[in-house]
Amino acid sequence: MGMFFGQRKRASILPPAIEIEIISRLFGAAPQIICIALGLIIGSAIMAVQTGDPLFTILTAAGVITSALRLVNIAAFHRRDPRIALSLAEARRWEKGYAYTAFAFTLVLAVLVVATFRSDHQGGHVLSIGLVMALTAGSYLRTLRYWICASLSTVAIGTLAAAFLLSGDPLYQALSILLVVYLVSIYEGSDHMVGQIEELLIARRELDLASRHDPLTGLLNRRGIDRILADACQSGEALSVLMLDLDGFKLVNDKLGHAAGDDLLRQVGKRLGGLLRPEDVAGRVGGDEFTIVIRGETGPGFADSLAARAVAGVSTPFEVLGQPVHIGASVGIATLDRLAANDDDLAGVLLRKADAALYEAKRAGRGQFRQANALYSVG
Repeated sequence: MGMFFGQRKRASILPPAIEIEIISRLFGAAPQIICIALGLIIGSAIMAVQTGDPLFTILTAAGVITSALRLVNIAAFHRRDPRIALSLAEARRWEKGYAYTAFAFTLVLAVLVVATFRSDHQGGHVLSIGLVMALTAGSYLRTLRYWICASLSTVAIGTLAAAFLLSGDPLYQALSILLVVYLVSIYEGSDHMVGQIEELLIARRELDLASRHDPLTGLLNRRGIDRILADACQSGEALSVLMLDLDGFKLVNDKLGHAAGDDLLRQVGKRLGGLLRPEDVAGRVGGDEFTIVIRGETGPGFADSLAARAVAGVSTPFEVLGQPVHIGASVGIATLDRLAANDDDLAGVLLRKADAALYEAKRAGRGQFRQANALYSVG
């Protein structure tokens, strides 16, 4: 096959988020499915009337059933709770449901092709050719999973090509060769198109990730933090936000230079990241400002404990340009209980509360964190 196709265009392994998005796009093809279903059902019904063959009646009923299954599967996918992220395992289960119902419909079409050539009905021949071309063209253009497109096309075109070859008509037999060429072009074209879409989605994802991360520390930036908060607030989960401002950073930056300041910020980001659970995130949202988001239910005093450890961690001397550097940190804390998730601007409220708490902590001096109306000192 490599002689025909050259280098494979599709990615061998896709990032989970990209694979999930591509699978999700399968379920946007309802209009095309309805059109091809109507063609098969109406065509089979007409053949049943004109030929009196009960097989065409059975195929009409089979077309109705398989088309209904395809549409029910699509409708069920769209009824999912959009607030719950789709895992890769779940997406692949949905993909199998889509593929199995599509294969069932294609088998009905394949039997229809055999039946029309068996009856030697010229109008049935035209119907078969039209439905196979419509199915494969639609699959080629809409199905961004190569294995599904290639399988459906092989069954449909392969059956039609075999019917042509066995018809005994020299013209049909010659056309069977063209159908094989058409099938090969479907393989190559689908591989190319799917590869192009995958590259586009991967590039878009990389740009999106870059736009949400701070290039200096590798942590999230303000846009990334805002997105995390918006998603978490929409889901109604419990949250705590810690806003941390470095004390004494400007003096270090002015004394040792911007390169030293950048190195110090990287080290601070690394220390803060080391304090977090897997579900929590940290971000650099300003020159010397950091934000930590604690997600989900936590035990009493967890946010206070993390704030204390953050202040203590930042207060431990850093080594910058071969010399020890001492800075401090002030932290403001705001907590959102799961039951409080009833405001359209929860993320904004939470950030404003944390910022106000940070302001109070800085007013009280270095090495402080504040939550609600209580002030705690570290060290």
